[in-house]
Amino acid sequence: MAAEQGATVEVLDPNVDRRAFAGLFGATALDRDPDVVIEASGHAVRQALDGVAVGGTVVLVGSVFPAEPVPLDAESIVRRLVTVAGIHNYTGTDLAEAVAFLAGRGRAYPFGDAVGAVRSLLDVDAALVEAAAPGAPLRVGLVPGH
Repeated sequence: MAAEQGATVEVLDPNVDRRAFAGLFGATALDRDPDVVIEASGHAVRQALDGVAVGGTVVLVGSVFPAEPVPLDAESIVRRLVTVAGIHNYTGTDLAEAVAFLAGRGRAYPFGDAVGAVRSLLDVDAALVEAAAPGAPLRVGLVPGH
């Protein structure tokens, strides 16, 4: 959605396949200090704080599980004028905008390729094991009521 609105979207991921897949959605490789960093894994907070441009913003969305505390270099944050924000949930408006995008211009992108086998909700345990395997698709499809 950001690329559709004219933003330059750069992706930094240790997995070459995920980086390539992001390219199908308009993302490029990271080649500069970004103005906004969205840290979505919860495992690269330090890198996000260190890598954002002067005057930039780091948005933490992946830190939703217990983890080791991240040392904070307050002087660096202040001198570089970095804003740090945490976002945990989305609103109904956010969800409506995402669904509208998927139903409209989002149809031009291969979202379906991110989903592996679609399983019954009753098979959720097997689906989670499959999702944890190396090389697994980004998402697991579950169908309720089957």
